[in-house]
Amino acid sequence: MITGISVTFIHTPDKTLADWYRDVLGLSCVYDDGHWVEFSSACTTRFALDITGPDPSPVEKQPIVISFNVDDIQNTVKILHQKGVRFFPDLEHTIFDVGPSLVAAFQDPAGNWLQLSERK
Repeated sequence: MITGISVTFIHTPDKTLADWYRDVLGLSCVYDDGHWVEFSSACTTRFALDITGPDPSPVEKQPIVISFNVDDIQNTVKILHQKGVRFFPDLEHTIFDVGPSLVAAFQDPAGNWLQLSERK
């Protein structure tokens, strides 16, 4: 089911925050489409900024999100739903194609938003 952490990212409305991570921390930008800015690192876990719009979803309002790698997002969503996990916005519309990955957001019992990610 879960095979590791795919990416840890920060939701922010500030596009210039990427400059700080690049110029101050020295991270190398490997992808930037204006909404998702991803940086490379020496480890296998990815780090990115997700540039939010003026009306962020409940998931986007949470500053930091951990996204877990999965091999089969459809099956993992099904299994977790059977265990009572709540998905955003609902079970039928939870898997989103975001370019290089399929993702699904869900909540832990404390209300923290997490994500599943299957790389294409």
